[in-house]
Amino acid sequence: MARRPRSLFLYLTLICFLGLIAIFVVDGYMGTYDTIYVTTGEREQTVEADTRLRQDWLWSTGVGRDEKAIFRYEIDNRRFSSYTANIEVSLWRMQEKIQDIISQPITVGAFAKEQVVWVLDSADILPADIPPERNYEYTVVIKNGEIERRLIISINPVPYAPKAPIAIPIPVPAR
Repeated sequence: MARRPRSLFLYLTLICFLGLIAIFVVDGYMGTYDTIYVTTGEREQTVEADTRLRQDWLWSTGVGRDEKAIFRYEIDNRRFSSYTANIEVSLWRMQEKIQDIISQPITVGAFAKEQVVWVLDSADILPADIPPERNYEYTVVIKNGEIERRLIISINPVPYAPKAPIAIPIPVPAR
């Protein structure tokens, strides 16, 4: 009868354990991920892919009147093949499309990143008849192939609305 080495089962157990670890690492790392960066005022906010996995996900940011919001949409391709999609960005208000912002195809190489950048100027999109003390909201819809992301952009009211000075008559003493 042939004799088996004593450590054969130990080696097989170690190989299976390392195989399971490799599967979890590859499964957690591989894929295509997108991240949205929004810069308003002096701060940049990041909305990562895992933030949007919840069902009740809603992300919003505010921008001041006469300010610009700079958007960067980054696609991180962690696959062995290239990734191709059509990126469409549009502006919506009350379930009605206001304007198309971007519509362009993008190709991301294997294990590479690409970005699409656009700017929203609140002065250009805000209707002229909105009073300065009123808040106004839009939805930015980003479509990446079958994936759709929605961001609420709130145009903040002016902190204090300038008011016309009140003329108060000052009585002049009679001479």
